[in-house]
Amino acid sequence: MSPFSYFLFFCGQVGMMSLARFFFQWITKFSTGSDGSSELLNGFAVGAILLGFRIFDGITDPIAGRLSDAWTRSGRARQQLLWISLLLPGIGLVITFLPNPTMPELIRWLCAASGMFIFFIGYTFYAIPYWSLVGDYSNGDPKRKRILSNLLGGGMVAATGIGFVVSGSAIEALGYAPAASMFAIGGAILMAMPYFAAPKDSKPKKNHAETTPQLPFWQSLKLALSHRRFLALIALFAGSQMSFTIMTAASPFIAEDLLGGNKGDIAMVMGPLLLTAIPFFFLVPAVSRRIGWLKGMLYASLGLAVIYSLSGFLGQTVIGSPLITASLLFAFGGPMVALLLGLEGEGIVDCAEERGGGDQIGIYWGVFNFAVKTLNGIALLAAMILATMTKAEAWGNTAIRAMSFTAGSCLLGGMLFYFLIGPSKEKHRQAK
Repeated sequence: MSPFSYFLFFCGQVGMMSLARFFFQWITKFSTGSDGSSELLNGFAVGAILLGFRIFDGITDPIAGRLSDAWTRSGRARQQLLWISLLLPGIGLVITFLPNPTMPELIRWLCAASGMFIFFIGYTFYAIPYWSLVGDYSNGDPKRKRILSNLLGGGMVAATGIGFVVSGSAIEALGYAPAASMFAIGGAILMAMPYFAAPKDSKPKKNHAETTPQLPFWQSLKLALSHRRFLALIALFAGSQMSFTIMTAASPFIAEDLLGGNKGDIAMVMGPLLLTAIPFFFLVPAVSRRIGWLKGMLYASLGLAVIYSLSGFLGQTVIGSPLITASLLFAFGGPMVALLLGLEGEGIVDCAEERGGGDQIGIYWGVFNFAVKTLNGIALLAAMILATMTKAEAWGNTAIRAMSFTAGSCLLGGMLFYFLIGPSKEKHRQAK
């Protein structure tokens, strides 16, 4: 693959995750009125609905993976599936942020619920085929697989940076719905780019469905769920994703309430984490070659748990000012974030190829996302509950600090399950 092809592949992750970061970063403040506006929707009810949608969304992931694998077995290119769903996440995002105080309550709830449904369905049926392209485009080349996996992680960090830097200013200037529309248009354009990144050797083999029988759906699920090394990856990354979701929701509260800033100051708080993560992505493939993706994720989870937990004490001046103190603290988390995000795709594709070859890549991504999205829904519900508690006089900033401690606990919980699962007990080659 040429550098330009890698760039086109990278654009898909930036586009999709920019929409996701906008959604998760602002849905809490938007719906609960925690930014000083009127409460549009009950925070606990929104959290419960989101949890339900995340579980439903997660259930559809293995189905999307199965359909994606069946599509390639029939001799068609997986990237063709991107055209079917790339507009849906943006449309859902805009509808979700349409409610305003002038609308009747029923209409506000209809907009929010229907928007979330469209958003999550579109996300699933775009993300699963797109992420599975790591296996298709690498075509068995370990070096190419590491680069493509790393680009997924880098794309998430770039999208998070866009969310922190651009979304707050856009909302301040335009309002929630116009800012969401701006993100939706840009996201759709970027999400089309991976289609044009396909290398010539990624074409599926003709008549593959006739020459190699495909496992039944439930047997494919059983294959993935009995794979200890894969379950260890799910445990570690579910913990990191839950923590990232909570910290994304907490960042506006930290910037505005703990540090006394405004929406634009979110970039000053979390921006250093992203800035230190970006250069470290160039080292992630070397780390993977040296210690393997499992150990790399384990060490990164421990380090990031410490950073997130310490963020619960922000608001104090240790170096310069409270804002500088926060910036420096989050800057230390950048390398850990790069490792966790950069190793994800490689780990999933590696597990799928070990057990079932390229025919199982989609189903492995689906099972992975089912577990992560379900737990992420629980994390978002917890963030919603804590956000609602910030408005109570008895809690206030204590609830914001609890978000940070909860995020750190999620990472430690993922590590605990990693050791309970015990991937080293499985009789297979080590993750390298």
